[in-house]
Amino acid sequence: MPQISLIIPLYNAEKYLWPCLNSVIEQTFKDFEVLCINDESTDRTEEIVKSFQERDKRFRLITQPNAGCSMARNRGLKEAKAPYIALLDQDDMLHPQALEVLYYLIKKGNYDVAEFVNKTVPDNFILQNPPQYQLEEIKYQTYQNPFNYYFKNKRGGSVLVWNRLYKKDAISCIEFPAGIQPAEDTIFSLKVMYHTMSLIHTDTQLLYYRDSSTSVMNKGITDKYIKSHAEAGKVLSDYFLTSSRVKNKKEKAILQRYITRFIFKSVVSQPLRRLKNEKTRAESLAKARQYAIELYQEKALQPHLLGIRKTIACHLFFKGHDKLAKAFV
Repeated sequence: MPQISLIIPLYNAEKYLWPCLNSVIEQTFKDFEVLCINDESTDRTEEIVKSFQERDKRFRLITQPNAGCSMARNRGLKEAKAPYIALLDQDDMLHPQALEVLYYLIKKGNYDVAEFVNKTVPDNFILQNPPQYQLEEIKYQTYQNPFNYYFKNKRGGSVLVWNRLYKKDAISCIEFPAGIQPAEDTIFSLKVMYHTMSLIHTDTQLLYYRDSSTSVMNKGITDKYIKSHAEAGKVLSDYFLTSSRVKNKKEKAILQRYITRFIFKSVVSQPLRRLKNEKTRAESLAKARQYAIELYQEKALQPHLLGIRKTIACHLFFKGHDKLAKAFV
């Protein structure tokens, strides 16, 4: 049985897939499997994965009907054979020692999560002469309460799902939300931080994040972006606030403030500030307003937790006074 299952969701990935998979095959740590979840790609994605399969039997190609990134990752979580789980996106690359360092760290104290940082690189990045790490010299910090660690900054920590190695048993109750992208990472990460019991963090850069013009985060504020974040806000509220899951009053207050800020930023503030298309702006703001009002009525969005200016902005936005609201965000 492999020690690490690396899950890579794939959809029309041919542009960057070769360097991505090549960074995997060159890992210094060898005891892993690679689950390539092909989400019904229409380009050469499957052909490229099969070429790696011919070179290395640790690669597994799993093809499914198109269902989105979340469902592809969930399929990988179900198919994974190893006790530890890692995630990688199709346009990113691992440092050659990424799995070696993470496995070393997570085993040091039988931690639930090992967390690292990434290096943002340009679209045309080629991995050459990466730094070499000595395991005994890796600096790290340990935390026995990942929830408190995540909220040491009141705005919360990183929502990235691919900058961690997870103990499979520790996240067995957690899946990615169907039909939500972007913002699926926020839901998954918050659940991980709430349910796991220990975490080890290093500032060592172990992944190269490609700042691609085709990435979801670089497509700007769209109707899909607003809708997805509104749905994510409801999922977070239902899971952490409406249910009786969170008993600790302090933790519940932290989560309420976090979820309110999340909804305000993505459903109120960003649409007001960043929607550029004048032809569709009014219609997009009307949709965002509807989502915001519904979340306010369901008490997922509580403007009074944001301070006076943002509270005013919300209520102006609810009433359709968009220009005035924008002045207060």
